[in-house]
Amino acid sequence: MTKVPAKLGVSFSVVFQWLAAIALAGCAGQVQPSGGPPDTIPPAIIRTIPDTNAVRVSTSFLELEFSEYVDRRSVEEAVFISPHLGTLEFDWGGTEVRITFQDTLRRNTTYVVTIGTDVVDIRAQNRMARSYTLAFSTGDSLDQGSMEGHVVDERPDGVMVFAYNLDGVDPDTLNPSHTRPDYIVQTGADGKFQLRNTVISTYRVIAVRDEYKNLVYDREVDQYGVSQNDITLTPARPHAAGIWFRLAKEDTTKPFLSSVTASDRYHVLLRFSEAVDTTSVTHAAFRLLDTLSLSPLRLGALYQDMGNPALIGAELIDPLDSTRTYRMIVRGLADRAGNVTDSTRVGADFPGSGIPDTVRPVVRVHNVADSSRGIPLDIPFEIDLGKPVSLGPALASVTLLDSARRVVPANVVARTPAQIRLIPRIPLIPSAWHTIRIVLDSLVDSRGNRYRDSTALIRFQTMDLRVTGTIEGRVLDPGGRGDIVITARSIDLTPPRSDSVRIRKDTSFVIEKLTEGKYAIQGYRDEDENRAYTPGLPHPYKPSERFAVFPDTVKIRARWSIEGVVLKFPQGKE
Repeated sequence: MTKVPAKLGVSFSVVFQWLAAIALAGCAGQVQPSGGPPDTIPPAIIRTIPDTNAVRVSTSFLELEFSEYVDRRSVEEAVFISPHLGTLEFDWGGTEVRITFQDTLRRNTTYVVTIGTDVVDIRAQNRMARSYTLAFSTGDSLDQGSMEGHVVDERPDGVMVFAYNLDGVDPDTLNPSHTRPDYIVQTGADGKFQLRNTVISTYRVIAVRDEYKNLVYDREVDQYGVSQNDITLTPARPHAAGIWFRLAKEDTTKPFLSSVTASDRYHVLLRFSEAVDTTSVTHAAFRLLDTLSLSPLRLGALYQDMGNPALIGAELIDPLDSTRTYRMIVRGLADRAGNVTDSTRVGADFPGSGIPDTVRPVVRVHNVADSSRGIPLDIPFEIDLGKPVSLGPALASVTLLDSARRVVPANVVARTPAQIRLIPRIPLIPSAWHTIRIVLDSLVDSRGNRYRDSTALIRFQTMDLRVTGTIEGRVLDPGGRGDIVITARSIDLTPPRSDSVRIRKDTSFVIEKLTEGKYAIQGYRDEDENRAYTPGLPHPYKPSERFAVFPDTVKIRARWSIEGVVLKFPQGKE
């Protein structure tokens, strides 16, 4: 065996290690280079095979080339092909990927390949600015239908837009929770989308924030948006624009009574799994039983907590016993989505209390703190008394005074047996101090607890109109039933400020007394007259109410009127 001199052996070892390091470096994954300016450029697709708009295509794969190295998994989860082509296989090489599909291409068919905006680069995790669409046909021409619109939301990017071809389909049976869409696109950073090269037909289009990336709508998990109507494309009108969505989340979970706590022998607090509808409290059935004898206890007044609508207080006519356990049963109570209490979870057990009821009513003005400033001139005042009282004397005890101690005309009405609403009948004097006066010895609960010769005073200063402004504009909407509600909502004030006006026949509107700041303006047509925007449902299908968004924010300055605001309702057609 030939011996290698020691010196030569060392040199050979160094060379070998150097060559190995080069080979390993060539096999290593991409890493972010150090230094340099931050990378803010989104990745883009710079080449495709076949070319977009190619015809007479016969292939079993397609190729994409990106402008930079991208996260491979983000690409593989963002590729959608319509019609469906079965399982996709991805073969990567640098910034290029070959996508092989399982199924054979159909004859005379337009295929639309969409790469969504979830694609990110490796260097800085920049997302694609907008979806990329590649369309090609196995026939001599491409389908020419197209739809475009906008998702209006605080986070409008990355929302999936699903289009379902209704040709030969019973629209009433189409369930997006089980059926995958015929066409898919993803919104860009600005919330805009465009579906291109679709078949001329009628479509149901919905927006879905697809949390599971499974291309179906998962109720109570995914946010959704429903258009105001199905979209029909014809050879004469192959393009539909103005398809707008506002996102909502479906609530199908029934509320249930989660706990009951006795504060004393005559009062219990019921806590529900979610906020309950105030109007349903008076229609629901409440029943209290002794769990040992099953004998009922008589209930008195019920009252919902002003600050937490998931809480309901109950006053008892029959006292509790600290040595016994009780069961509260509630049926027919609804949440704000209209779901009625779960029939399998109607009751909750709790221990009794031997604490006597010696607590006097309290006074809290829910929406105005003492010595607060900048109070609007026409708001109702919500007064919480903490427990039920004798309402006749309580209503007579409340007075609203101006800075000269004169009585301000106002209506004083009971909201619940434990709450009073004070509603001024005339606008309050601007930039002036006012006082809500409540004679406390008129607040008497069912056990006779009361204050003696005492008065509560809550002072506040109204807003100064000299530091407010006005928005004036008009609505462009060719028709529809229901009032139009227009809202200006602040985007830079703490706490946020929101003011609305409702217009009936006239198309002009004025929103006055707005505090200085920036405002976003939206409107909707209240077709069902429920005084709230109705987002519709994906299934069973219910269109959303029509709405409009002013494209720019409006800067309000003191004593200025912003004029010329035009709120244009989209029509969902060309």
